[in-house]
Order: sequence, then structure tokens, then C-alpha cells
Amino acid sequence: MAEVSNQRELDLRGAYPTVEPLVQLRYVARQMQLFRPRLVKSDQAGSLLTRYRGRGMNFEEVRDYQPGDDVRSIDWRVTARTGTTHTKLYQEERERPVVILLDLRSPMFFGSQRAFKSVTACGIAAALGWAGLQHSDRIGALLFSDHDLETVRPRRSHHSVLAMIHGMVALAETLDNPVPMEGSQPLKQLLDEARRVARPGSALFLISDCHDLDEDCAQPLALLTRHADLQVLRVSDPLEQNLPEQALTISDGRQRTFLNASNRALRTQFAELQTEARAEAERLCRRHRIPLMDFDNTQPLVPALLSVYGGRQNGSRQQNHRPSAQQHGGVSA
Repeated sequence: MAEVSNQRELDLRGAYPTVEPLVQLRYVARQMQLFRPRLVKSDQAGSLLTRYRGRGMNFEEVRDYQPGDDVRSIDWRVTARTGTTHTKLYQEERERPVVILLDLRSPMFFGSQRAFKSVTACGIAAALGWAGLQHSDRIGALLFSDHDLETVRPRRSHHSVLAMIHGMVALAETLDNPVPMEGSQPLKQLLDEARRVARPGSALFLISDCHDLDEDCAQPLALLTRHADLQVLRVSDPLEQNLPEQALTISDGRQRTFLNASNRALRTQFAELQTEARAEAERLCRRHRIPLMDFDNTQPLVPALLSVYGGRQNGSRQQNHRPSAQQHGGVSA
């Protein structure tokens, strides 16, 4: 009975996210593995594949040079100043910054069943944050709205994840219309800002409906992926891809309007436009070798997350279970 109750608490629904279910996702995060482990071939090898160049160490201190020390680590400035050979000591890095890029602009305020895209996106962000913290990574976020950008600096603390959760719930509560506001920031601007915040070797997770992930984003994507690992998690609603044959009543919470979708030509044209927009985003990700995962906001979120990030115990289950999240081309993080 407790397990059934737990599942209900984690079943995100509605037009606005709330803090408690997002905090409860920390229990699901124990089953998640954000990065593919590799075979350790030395006693100082890390468990992550990263784009760091060099030894992957953090500077710790300077001491007198001793026979056997790596001559490449000699600190020539201190040596010249003191007249005695000194060498730099480095500490093995055991964590990496994880930065979650969350799109909470007006088009995310839409849903035909179960949950709005913004609610599903907040659930994904919270789960990724808890999963990264579970593996001792530093967690940060960029929360992107129509006119604002909030930054949560990467820290290895549950306070960082909680700050992200409270920040994104507050931003999502300001949404009241799926129509983009005048002067709304493009996705390109979020990617440009991510370059400023993300240190080399960071792992970035872009959570968005990707409606404007197009050629304008090509250059910032290329620059961003030179020194960081990026995954794109696309949240979409089936109604945005294909209109049903029956007529629809659409509401923004205040007004209602009638959409006559019985016109076959209208439905065909709509589907073709949406298919091309989605295909453009997929081509862009393939070109830059970025993994792209699709999440359906009309489906339960937890099974979809575990189908992608479920770790070792999920390997055999995927053979017999069709996941709710679909993976496209690119390379694994």
C-alpha cells in the first residue's frame, strides 16, 4: 500500500508544479545513472567519460621537488623566487559540475492530458538534480523564462537542488498563456548564457520543447559542445504533432475558443509543419553529436526516466519494455 501511495505522489499532473512531489523524486534518483560508466584501467581513473583536456586534476599546493616527481609539474615561478626547485601538487577530481538548462517560456504552458509540458520539464529537472547529487556531482541550473534568466550556481549540496526546485516552481507559476510574449527570449540566448556559466568538463542537460532549436542555435551549440557534454531532453505533447479529427475546444484558463479540426487539408498541413520542425532539431543534434531524448508529457514520468537513466538493473528490462522516452541519434554521455 505504501508503494502505491508513493507512486501517486510521484505522478505529476496538472498545469502547475508543486514542491513536494519534486522533492520526493529524490527516491527515484537512487535508481538513476546519468552517465555511462567505463572500465577502470588504473587506480586513479574516474568513472566518467569527460571532455576535460589534460590530467583532470585540481591544484592543491606547492612543495619542494623530490626525486621521481613529474618535471612537467615544476613551478618555475616559485623555483626562481626561492632558488629551490618546487613542484605543484594536484588532487584527483572526483566530481563534475552538472548544469540543468530548463526552458520555462510560454510555449511550455500547454498540455492535453495528465500534465502540462512545464510540469513534466520541472519533474525531469528535479530528478536529474537529485541523481547527480546522489553521485557526488555539483548541481546547478539556468532557469529560462520569457524575459528572465535565473542562475543556481553548481554546488555539491542538497540546498542547491532545493534552490533549483523552488526557483522553477516560482517561475512556472507565472505562466498563464502558451502564446509567446512579445520580445520573448530565443533558445539561442539560453545556450549563449550556458557558455558563460558552464566550466570545461561540465555535463549539461537542456530540457525544452525545442520549438526554436534551429539553425540560429548551431553556432552556440558548436561552441558549447567543444568543452562540455550536452544532452537534449525534448518534452512534447502528441496534440502538438497531430490534430485529431474531431473538433476541439481550447482554453487558456480564462477564455475558450473552438477549433474545427475536421478539415483534412488543415490537419495534413499542420502535421507536416510540426514534423519538419522536429526533424530540423534532430538533424542539428546529429550534426553536433548531441544525444536527443523525447519525453511525452501525457505519459507517467517515472517509468520514462528509468527507461533512459535506469542504470544497470534497467538493462534487461529495456529489452522487453517499450520505453516512454525515445532516443535519437548522437553519442552517449
